[in-house]
Amino acid sequence: MALNDTIKIPLELFIGSTATFGAIILICIIVVTVYIRKFAHEAHPGTAPRFVSGLCCALVLITALLLPVDVFMTSYQKFPNGTWRDWAADNTTRAEINNAILYTYYTCYSLLTFCLFVLIPFAYFFFEEGDSEDDVPAADRLCSAFKYSFCFVFLVVALLLVGAFVQFGDIPNFNGTIIDDLDSLGDQIKRKGVESALSFTMAVLTSLGLFVYVIYSAYGLSAFPFNFVKTRGSAARELNKLRVDEITRDEKERQLASKYADGRPVIPSDRRLLQKLARDKERYSELQRLVESEHDSCWNKILICCRPFSIVLGILLTLLSLAFMASVSVTLVDKYVYSNYTLGYVLTTVHYKYSPINYLLTYAQLVFPLDYIIVLLIVFYIASCTVNGIRRIGIWFFWIKMFEVVPKRTMPQGLLLLSALFSYAMVALNQLMLVAMPTYSTYGSQHYMVPDNGTMVIKPCDNHAPAGECQLTQLASIITRFTIHANLYGALVTYLLSAFVAAYVIGFVVAAVRRKRSILEKAAGNRDAEDDPLLNL
Repeated sequence: MALNDTIKIPLELFIGSTATFGAIILICIIVVTVYIRKFAHEAHPGTAPRFVSGLCCALVLITALLLPVDVFMTSYQKFPNGTWRDWAADNTTRAEINNAILYTYYTCYSLLTFCLFVLIPFAYFFFEEGDSEDDVPAADRLCSAFKYSFCFVFLVVALLLVGAFVQFGDIPNFNGTIIDDLDSLGDQIKRKGVESALSFTMAVLTSLGLFVYVIYSAYGLSAFPFNFVKTRGSAARELNKLRVDEITRDEKERQLASKYADGRPVIPSDRRLLQKLARDKERYSELQRLVESEHDSCWNKILICCRPFSIVLGILLTLLSLAFMASVSVTLVDKYVYSNYTLGYVLTTVHYKYSPINYLLTYAQLVFPLDYIIVLLIVFYIASCTVNGIRRIGIWFFWIKMFEVVPKRTMPQGLLLLSALFSYAMVALNQLMLVAMPTYSTYGSQHYMVPDNGTMVIKPCDNHAPAGECQLTQLASIITRFTIHANLYGALVTYLLSAFVAAYVIGFVVAAVRRKRSILEKAAGNRDAEDDPLLNL
């Protein structure tokens, strides 16, 4: 049964929300398919790891892009003058609409939990067994994958049980209006066992995702725009360098051949030198072929022609990164000044409302679907920067480098780990959006009216609004509900986001002074990533 059959809402709201969200789903599937095909190894054409990776990445992008739908359906229930629309005047109708959004979030979160804790680990261990030197039967690989995946199943069950049954602390007993504001927030947010279990699980995944932001996304956000601004060395110059190296190598071989022309035995040091020269000859021949291929490609010629546009795009993306990080920084300063660790750094009022992204989206939401487009661009930009950061740094297990992420040469296990890291980051994106755009993410464009000296004044919604005049978006409800009662989580998120900003500043300096890799270095890196045995275990 359709949503507008069970809830008395205007047809334009139903069509506007479902059609837009359907378009978002289609865009996510197309983008993820392109990315998976770009990185999947050509020599490993198996569809299973590609399907699992694509499913998880598409699902997490769809979940992140629920926010504008949530904001639209929440804000559209009120007129710009702060009064409720006729069909939304009934509390029951509003509750049913909000529950529909809430259950959509929890459905996506449940599927993501299954993918991250069951599907991806199972697929990883299944293909890990298949890469062994012995020909392992499929049945044995399945049993081994089930055995190792059971640990992750046990972990997710433990997280759900902790979230469902462990009682977190109550709101601290302090004097002051901030506690009254927290109490009013608590009145809007109800705790239920199943929802609490999912909220706790997503809080854990969000915390892991914020570590991904600190390690990968921060550098990606700073370095990715510079790719469009910095120039790469001339391919002709690099080919000339390869030819000079080839002449030098041939001269060394000729000298060694002349040295042992009389047939005497070759000493060990010269034998090793000859072997090295032979390896270098094979390696440089392959590199020369790769450089020539890229130099003669149509894509390279297009890039040369579009160089001015590339520079402009790089500058615009740099400004977008700076605006986004400035918005995060403004809210973090707000938290540190007007809240504290004991309260989980929960803000009952946004004091610094004019952060760039928050200001832009709050007013863009008034023009449907402008905010959808802006949020879509921001999400895809952060997603691209995250993948770029993972590509540049690689996938590590502590000090051991496991996989390189290289176009057309990423191993199936590396592709699965890439999708897992990407999914953690995108799960945490909802928390990041709540910090970068607090007014938009919490109340959208809702307003309320209050009397002031005999006249009615229209004010934007906040936690000081009279009871029943404003309502939280469901994303803000989910996150704030858990943070109010688990101040340790709120503090951890605040500190990790502070580390994220610091890592961005460091990465920006490094990216600004570091030169762009030449075509030769890029080709050598791609080749070494495939041939390095440590990366293909």
